[in-house]
Amino acid sequence: MPRNADKDCRSDSDRKPEANAGRSVDSKIIQDVLLNLSMDRYSKWDEGAFRQEEKAFRNRFKTQEDCVQFIYQAKWPDGFSCPRCGHRQAYVIRSRRLPLYECRSCRHQTSLIAGTVMEGSRTSLCKWFLAFHLVANTEQGTNAVQLSSFLQVTYKTAWAILHKIRQALSQADHKQPLTGVVKGGTAFHRPFRSAASVLGLYPEQRPVFVVASLDKGAVPQQVKIKTVRPEDMEDGRIYRSAGEHFIKEHVSPDALDVDIETRRYHYQRVPSLRNYLRKARAWTNRVFNGIGPKYLQHYLDEFCFRLNLQLQNVPIFEHLARACIRLSMEMSLSRP
Repeated sequence: MPRNADKDCRSDSDRKPEANAGRSVDSKIIQDVLLNLSMDRYSKWDEGAFRQEEKAFRNRFKTQEDCVQFIYQAKWPDGFSCPRCGHRQAYVIRSRRLPLYECRSCRHQTSLIAGTVMEGSRTSLCKWFLAFHLVANTEQGTNAVQLSSFLQVTYKTAWAILHKIRQALSQADHKQPLTGVVKGGTAFHRPFRSAASVLGLYPEQRPVFVVASLDKGAVPQQVKIKTVRPEDMEDGRIYRSAGEHFIKEHVSPDALDVDIETRRYHYQRVPSLRNYLRKARAWTNRVFNGIGPKYLQHYLDEFCFRLNLQLQNVPIFEHLARACIRLSMEMSLSRP
């Protein structure tokens, strides 16, 4: 719930009432190199093509007011509702950069961007929406260096924007458990160029679950890639309890059939899952030059967010922007 904004000292004339407002090391390396070369369209940055898409996007969000209207509709689709008492009418204080809404019942004040990824940010709404657009681009995604150059902001600001967006997408992913027929298994996420040991293990590899909801034709409709908790493994061996924890956190209790294998690479019945993990690995390594364990899950959630909407043939920008506007909890920001 947003905090009370500072009370505005202006008279009621400033307020307007609003109603309802397992292979050899060499073969692994060779395969990864070939995969690396075949994944160009998922990660190469084609600035010329994106500039054309940007022009069409700017026609929709020409001004800050266009962004304000989108946020209002996404935050209060049925009209204004006080976050404290639920009253449906408010005064609109327009003497600030962004509208401030004061409940006509309890006088609680809330900002338009309170409780969104934009809360507390001095970056303009137009730049935030351009960031949403850039992240929603299925073919490329973006990193902080690219976003910093595109938005003409500092690297620190660009990193903070992307970090908040990924936190919101992780929250959105958590709200969408797997349903129906659920099948999957475990694999390892690792950088392409990670040096191999004499045992064929990679020092930076991370065990992950790759699990999907399947339709009647065994085609994935929703995919989740989740890192295995450290307490659920030892010396590279994943305990069976890891699968139980995954089911508890990410599978709906109403799922019809759940089969999650904890042995490495044992999900041959759904071969496309391995391809999705390879695409995720190619994307994280090409666009971000590898991801450390601290933030890996956020990046995997971003990849799956776009992938799932693509599988369902649903426009990505609308869902991404709304996920960033309608949050369920206050997010914290920390630097790596």
